[in-house]
Amino acid sequence: MAGRLIEVFLPTERLELARSSISGLRITSMWTERLSETHSQLHILTDSANSEKVTETLRTSLADTMEDIRIICLPVEASIPEEKSSSGMISFDELKQDIVEMTSPSPSTWILTFLSAVVAATGLYRNSATILIGAMVIAPLLGPSVGLSLSLIHWDLKLLGVSLREMIIRSIIAFAFSAALGMLLTVDPVLSEITARIQAGPSDIVLALASGAAGAIALCTGGSSTLIGVMVAVALMPPLVTSGLLMGGGHSGWQGGLTLFALNLACIVVSGSVVFAFRKLVKSRKRNSLH
Repeated sequence: MAGRLIEVFLPTERLELARSSISGLRITSMWTERLSETHSQLHILTDSANSEKVTETLRTSLADTMEDIRIICLPVEASIPEEKSSSGMISFDELKQDIVEMTSPSPSTWILTFLSAVVAATGLYRNSATILIGAMVIAPLLGPSVGLSLSLIHWDLKLLGVSLREMIIRSIIAFAFSAALGMLLTVDPVLSEITARIQAGPSDIVLALASGAAGAIALCTGGSSTLIGVMVAVALMPPLVTSGLLMGGGHSGWQGGLTLFALNLACIVVSGSVVFAFRKLVKSRKRNSLH
């Protein structure tokens, strides 16, 4: 990860104070731009591990005029000339903003959930693992999962409420469609792809724990969460859709699918919370060492 570009829009009279407040921090490059007679823009290029310290220092030094200031963090894939930088964690504000965006209610995510359920149900009906993998690629379940993890560690009730609501909504969409489809189709309950998702085993727990931890780590380091989202969806979407198909078709065992879904979700949230708790501890120690 190359680093972060921090853009600060502020009154020109506060520009020198902002520059001096971060002069002692590890900055790769810094330059300014005059936007108007009264406002300027400060560009700060730094590595991702240092971005939180930079934004916190700016916020503290400019606290009395923060209503007139906007700080924006942008990911940087590469910069020339290349600077040596250590891989680290992004700022908490950036982390939370990423999760809030992934968790926010949106018709597009609900449509993706529905389409994922369509593909997953097709894969189960045809007993095709390949089709099931396709369903996982489009299932938007990572956001609510890590949102629950982060909100529990930082006790953010607003994020907790939004994450819980979105997880319930998206789960109901997938389950309700699957149940309706189960009423229309003749589902064979002994197919291998179905029977594998109505009983919880040690491998399911390991998969869910690894998925939650990997998703949290990917978000903490500012990396791509696309593939990690597939892992989370693998643990959640198939048992949910399996349960709906079986219940709609009047077959026994659908409770096992819901149980596996709930167990996997709990494991994902717990392992994600452990990662976020470790991140919080590391950041706290770094702050204390700087004072």
